[in-house]
Amino acid sequence: MGDRAAEIEGLDLYSYEFQSDPVPYLHRLRDEDPVHFSSHGFWFLTRYDDVQMVLRDAARFSSAGASWGTSNPLAADGGAKDAEKAKQQGGDVGKIGNLLRHSFNLSDPPVHTRLRGLVNQAFSRRAADHKRERIEAVARELVAAAKAKGTFDLVTDLGFHLPIIVASEIIGIPTEDREQFRRSFEEAGVLMMPVKNKDILDRGIAAARWQGQYLKDLVEARRANPQDDLISHLIDAEEEGERLSAPEMMAAISTIFTAAGTTTERMISSGLFILLSHPDQLEALRADRSLMEGTLEEILRFHHPDQSTSTNRRATEDVELRGKVIKAGDSVRVSLGAANRDPARFPEPDAFDIRRSDNKHLSFGNGIHFCLGSALARTETEVMFNAVLDEMPGLTLVTEKPVKDPRRADRYQEILVRV
Repeated sequence: MGDRAAEIEGLDLYSYEFQSDPVPYLHRLRDEDPVHFSSHGFWFLTRYDDVQMVLRDAARFSSAGASWGTSNPLAADGGAKDAEKAKQQGGDVGKIGNLLRHSFNLSDPPVHTRLRGLVNQAFSRRAADHKRERIEAVARELVAAAKAKGTFDLVTDLGFHLPIIVASEIIGIPTEDREQFRRSFEEAGVLMMPVKNKDILDRGIAAARWQGQYLKDLVEARRANPQDDLISHLIDAEEEGERLSAPEMMAAISTIFTAAGTTTERMISSGLFILLSHPDQLEALRADRSLMEGTLEEILRFHHPDQSTSTNRRATEDVELRGKVIKAGDSVRVSLGAANRDPARFPEPDAFDIRRSDNKHLSFGNGIHFCLGSALARTETEVMFNAVLDEMPGLTLVTEKPVKDPRRADRYQEILVRV
């Protein structure tokens, strides 16, 4: 018993072992230590009721100043040999973190209300429906190209492209810059986690610097020559009195790109893999497309893109929870993936069932920070699934046991399929 308790106490929530197969660990945490003080210095919650409570209670669990990353980015590998360079790198990470804290995702009302209100229209259900024709055209092109290959990768041939193309067009990222912009997000993402490799840290800092300068230049270009895109819309709002600071503008664009692009890419590829891994469910969907809505919700519940440390908050006062006290100022993270498999909320939570009723998962969050990209994500995934079902009736898995990407353990590295 003591060894099991020590194993839970010392669990590394950032390790590849945990990230690549988090479900058994999350089950243990939820059963044995649902209010877990992690080795990384934050509280980690795994039960549905607790996770939902934190997401809804913006007064006691603030998004403003929520802790991301570590104070010493090189602490995990014993520090850099060159202390001065380590100090400079730590300063760079701090500056980048301060910029991201201007995001509406990391703010409370009234700042959150003001910033989110400026971008909400672009991601409403109405806006998603308006873009449906364009989404369908892109999906058809991608499916046709993949089909022509015979054997292709669900991740790089389908999952990556549709949401990134659509998000870039909404924001106003030119076609020729799209891939580098996406790659900068991937490389800079390590700055929000304890970094164990100095080379990865260097690339992350360089990517974040490039991204910051790129966005600054792009905003200035839109001021001089407005287009039909979100950046121009935000600039118009400034001129009407809703002034955004430069950090707010850049943080909003970064947040939107993440919400509309990088998470949906994983929903598409992982969702198709789950369906192909459950052929009875897939055949039921082929025969009855009215099951599509339930299919999307069950994929979101069953395989949230980030099964582990998803959402951050900071306690504003002492909160007693399941016999433990979360102190004012403590960092709290809630596991949406663990909540979505809580047997106290979902019967047979580890079963994938597209006919599941009462499927109120928390994959898009809850409360005032409910994901603004949810309607767009559902539309893009639905369109892509329908295109695949229409054009690839005999699609089968080549990669039956995919592994998580060491660079981004919230997605699979490769999922080969054959038409």
